[in-house]
Amino acid sequence: MATILTKTDFILYRECPNNVWVKKYKPDEYTKFEVSDFEKSLAVMGNEVEELARGMFPTGFLVERRSEGAQELTKKLIAERAPVIFQAVFATDKYLAATDVLKWNEAAQKYDIYEIKMSSTEEDDDDDEEGKPKRVNKKRELQYEYDLAFQVNVAEECGVSFNQKYLVRLNRLYVRSGELDFTPSQLFIVEDKTEAIDRLKPTAAIEMPQAQAYLSAMEMPQAPCPCYYKGRSSHCTAFTYINPNVPAYSVHDLNRIGNSKRYLKELLDEGILEIGNVPIDDRLRPKEVKGSIKPSKPRKLNQILVHKSKEPMIDFESLKAELDSLKFPLYFLDYETYPTAIPPYSGYHPYQQIVFQYSLHVVKDKDSEPAHFELLILDGEPSERIAESLHEHIGDTGTVISWFKTFENSRNRELAGFLPRHKDFFLNIIARTYDLMDVVEGQHYVHPGFEGRASIKKVLPVLAPHLSYKKLGVQSGTDAIEAYRKITRGELTGELAKEKEREMIEYCKLDTYAMYVLWKFFCGVVDGV
Repeated sequence: MATILTKTDFILYRECPNNVWVKKYKPDEYTKFEVSDFEKSLAVMGNEVEELARGMFPTGFLVERRSEGAQELTKKLIAERAPVIFQAVFATDKYLAATDVLKWNEAAQKYDIYEIKMSSTEEDDDDDEEGKPKRVNKKRELQYEYDLAFQVNVAEECGVSFNQKYLVRLNRLYVRSGELDFTPSQLFIVEDKTEAIDRLKPTAAIEMPQAQAYLSAMEMPQAPCPCYYKGRSSHCTAFTYINPNVPAYSVHDLNRIGNSKRYLKELLDEGILEIGNVPIDDRLRPKEVKGSIKPSKPRKLNQILVHKSKEPMIDFESLKAELDSLKFPLYFLDYETYPTAIPPYSGYHPYQQIVFQYSLHVVKDKDSEPAHFELLILDGEPSERIAESLHEHIGDTGTVISWFKTFENSRNRELAGFLPRHKDFFLNIIARTYDLMDVVEGQHYVHPGFEGRASIKKVLPVLAPHLSYKKLGVQSGTDAIEAYRKITRGELTGELAKEKEREMIEYCKLDTYAMYVLWKFFCGVVDGV
């Protein structure tokens, strides 16, 4: 029996054909690698954004099913020229597509098609430079265009052609003031993608039957999959099932290997998978960057050398200089935040992080024990209360320490802009913040156990194995986000909510205590302890 190709599977096929084949024919294996509760909540958030965007089209009729009856209802609504149709369904013997919004264009005597995405109009990555222009994610843009092209092609096979093709997404520059504003160019931006889709349609029309035939084959495709030539972070969901010969720690884990695709391909084509088998040659020398004052760090080389030697590599002089730059008192600070797509409060923009929790360990001098302060807010807009509490415990002098300070400083910058009364306080924190991750990322201390990474979740078990996140009920920032969502939405109540609150506090406290313990460890290395 021929496979019906959906839009979702077509997009997944373009990323990795093997992966979507496993998803379809080996669901039990695929679900072993399935997404976390937080990632599942993102799908829910996407549905909520789509439903909210329908507020731009108040007269719409919703087609609620995906069955044959939905197709017939779609045909009927189109024949009647219904002004707006939500979730219109088009199907052939090979393809199935549901469109977010169709709007009748009286002048063109055709429908315009609108695809709604939960992303914002600009790249959402944190930056550490005020005024730095946001990047456009070209890969994501192309994916969206293929998404629309698939829908247009399926509809045309069903005898329906569209006039204009639009992409609807959140406007990152929109700032909520009172009720959400659905007028054009406010909460949502509508972008005309007609030219791009018309150019892409023929290419998509070639790829669609290829994908449908591929997913109709009952025999598992041969390994490796296309992700084989990508770094670990870009691997597909079922990578380890598809490529069982790849070690859990392989050349795919070399530091920043995703930026060295040609080098990775050379290693793999030479049959090199194990880190210990990587030859020490000129390919490991950092490339010189024109205009760069500091030479690049030989991160891959160092990672391989410590793996081979099984001993850490320590630059005592540079490590001492880093630690000597810190001024007492030291403030080990960590935030927990919720990145909601729809701004829930006035003054917020789409995807602005809600800072709902902080943990702070304060050390007066090198020999004193840390004092701990914390705050968790699970009701209403929390920023003013967070700022007031931080004011009580962070003085005007001393170094503020974070792990990956880009994140904390981005939140500090947002709070400075959001709370004029506290602007100077947060800008002062930014100026005094030191990134303890720089000790690892800057190659002052390299350990084979880090496996080329610098996250605190990777470093802590190596240098302080007595501390573990695995014992906690909330074990990661994404767990904390999901806990916040469930409590504030009433999905967790009573004793279950109170227990989750305790787990959230315990988790955030460990984040800052872990930084303190790692700082003490590095001080001990310098002092010869």
